[in-house]
Amino acid sequence: MIRGVFSDTHIPFQHPNYLQFLKDTFAEWGVEEIICLGDLIDNHAISRFQSEPCADGAYLELEKARNAVKELTETFPNVKMCRGNHDDIAYRQAATLGIGEIFIKPFRDIYGLPNTWQLEDEYVIENVLYTHGTGRSGKHSSYNIAIDERMSVCSGHTHSNGGVQYIANKKNTIFALNTGWLGDDEAYAFNYSRHARHRGTEGCGIVISPEEAYFIPMTKKYQQ
Repeated sequence: MIRGVFSDTHIPFQHPNYLQFLKDTFAEWGVEEIICLGDLIDNHAISRFQSEPCADGAYLELEKARNAVKELTETFPNVKMCRGNHDDIAYRQAATLGIGEIFIKPFRDIYGLPNTWQLEDEYVIENVLYTHGTGRSGKHSSYNIAIDERMSVCSGHTHSNGGVQYIANKKNTIFALNTGWLGDDEAYAFNYSRHARHRGTEGCGIVISPEEAYFIPMTKKYQQ
């Protein structure tokens, strides 16, 4: 089964052409199953970090996020999703006040995800680990997870390092795929990275087997 993998849309600060890019790419590769590696939502307004002065309030940002999620789920009604660190901001903020998840709406209800979207922290499917990558950093984050887990890995989280590396020994060959991100570099939510050495690498991943995967960069066609 050919799987399409994407991550870090950071809705409602997603790249304006990300959805068309995914539709075209997944159709071209004949994708049969779709996996989101997390940070579907950005949650800028309720982050523990200071919001930008021009930022929308929490309720307006939430409304925009729900509208964007609805468009995504109508396009891809069946998705396996890993929860990322940005997805969980509301729950972490509540926990700092001693408020447990039992007192907060489930993530699915907040953003109107259909029941056909599965939500887990991570998945192992046909000897490939699909995970957000929380707690990892740097251009070799996916590689390090693959080494630690002794299996092929797809991860997101580190926006600027889309790509795939292969690791072989006498037993087998595994891959480490970082799917990059699909956010909008120009959005105010990412002003913190304006002077970073590397910008986010827009793209997604295609998994053919536990030994074969590809990073598909978003080309200039979608950057207009």
